[in-house]
Amino acid sequence: MPTDVDFLLPFPAVAVRPGAVGRARRRGVAWATAQGLIPPTRAAGEYFLAMRLADVATGFAPEADGTDLDVMTDLITWTAVCDDFFDGPAGDDPEFAAAAVAALTSVTTATGPTAAPAGAEALAGATADLWARMRAPMSPAWRTRAGHGWGRFLRSFLAEAAARRAGTVPDLAGYLALRRETMAMYVYLDAAERAGRYEVPERVLADPAVRRLAELQIDIIAHCNDVHSIEHEEARGDTHNLVLVLEHETRRPRAEVIEEVRRRVDGLVARFRHTAGTVPAVCDRLACDPAERTAALRHLTALTRQMRVTYDWSLATTRYTPRSGSGRRPDYLSVRDAERDELLLVADRTGRTS
Repeated sequence: MPTDVDFLLPFPAVAVRPGAVGRARRRGVAWATAQGLIPPTRAAGEYFLAMRLADVATGFAPEADGTDLDVMTDLITWTAVCDDFFDGPAGDDPEFAAAAVAALTSVTTATGPTAAPAGAEALAGATADLWARMRAPMSPAWRTRAGHGWGRFLRSFLAEAAARRAGTVPDLAGYLALRRETMAMYVYLDAAERAGRYEVPERVLADPAVRRLAELQIDIIAHCNDVHSIEHEEARGDTHNLVLVLEHETRRPRAEVIEEVRRRVDGLVARFRHTAGTVPAVCDRLACDPAERTAALRHLTALTRQMRVTYDWSLATTRYTPRSGSGRRPDYLSVRDAERDELLLVADRTGRTS
């Protein structure tokens, strides 16, 4: 199984606050249910919890607590639901998908949200609720940057769905270009600032070395993730996976391709660590004051945390097991008639045992 494949990521494990995972588990199901993103059933709650999204939320924001942790938890929940929403029937209808993406993206614009198409109302409402809490304490510059990132993330679903409908395997350059959009790590980096109540100077983020770090981070995570998720993605008909790309280009067996991906990861990690060592010099060159320097170093910490947390999560989650049937629509987005009136008790029960 690809989830048995280990990569060497020499970044420390993340320690989280006591009780944080339990809070995030309860919060994830409660918010998703209240927003209408998942049905209020035990089966939906258990399926959702089995994905272990709380591990990601608490790992991405280990110092956060209270409502700051809730914001990060809700963002991780939202991105997972968006991914599954557009991977399902919504992604097979280009007109509907475009209208849904336009409505969700409009939430972050100065003119305000536009009406969502029928079937996307709950997701649009959740987007508006989350964005309002994300933006509230942040500067106009952060809001502009984060809003742009949300738009990139949402529009990537249209390109991904088009690639899936075409059924063709992209070349390596095309794969990398789209994968750097669909990974959405830029969204999570902005969220780390929001949860941690700091902001990285825009001139630091625009520096070529810092931009390269963000690109390397995405490539490392994507390479590992594509190995661990290959069976899951094959089951739902996706071709936008590095393993498939290299198999198609080289005509080599999967075991050899996975070894090549492992070597690629080793090289990417070495380049990331070398570039990370230049960040203090970047701060010197940009004449950062002490607070700006601290924010820049927190950004570097967030980059490495996200790699470690995402990698560990991909080995533990149930998300990458092949699905039955079409492999496309997750169980938690469906409701069986016998479950419609079932009370959702699983969130509290599982939260106490975390």
